[in-house]
Amino acid sequence: MSFEEEDSAPDSSQQGRAMQELLPYLHDIVGDTAEITIEDYWASEADGSVDHDQPPSIRSAYIRPHNAAALPMDITCEQWIVIELGRIGGRWELGYDSDDLALAKALLGAAAAGRVTETTALGRSKVDVTLTDGTILSETGYDGCLTILIPLPGWTTWGRTKRYEPYRTRATE
Repeated sequence: MSFEEEDSAPDSSQQGRAMQELLPYLHDIVGDTAEITIEDYWASEADGSVDHDQPPSIRSAYIRPHNAAALPMDITCEQWIVIELGRIGGRWELGYDSDDLALAKALLGAAAAGRVTETTALGRSKVDVTLTDGTILSETGYDGCLTILIPLPGWTTWGRTKRYEPYRTRATE
């Protein structure tokens, strides 16, 4: 991390404001169709002590749908807002400005609505998210260093593709 990146890291109030904006939105889109767990993490001092009087340095929310065929979602507010959708791929690192918060909501809304597919192969996955305007955002992730050494030409066409279901199904409405 460069000095400029470290110097521009968000303060805890930005993280708190982002989570305060995203959590009500999450509750609106998932309702009682998921469990939302919120965790705060504090930085430790050089001696290993933690000052809980200070705001947490990392805030996270884990969304686990009751529908086992729906996609779990993770949100972490640290240096960036990190939205994770998928098993390996599907990680978006966003800033704290209004455009990125809107994108975070769009990604979360698409996942809750079941507009996500994930293609997996050995140590890799590609997540495609279809936003309400029809735009498709894709993110590919790799697990471990061996995936660099093991090429799998065309894996996105022959890999196993799963279309996740919406959080709200006709049975839960």
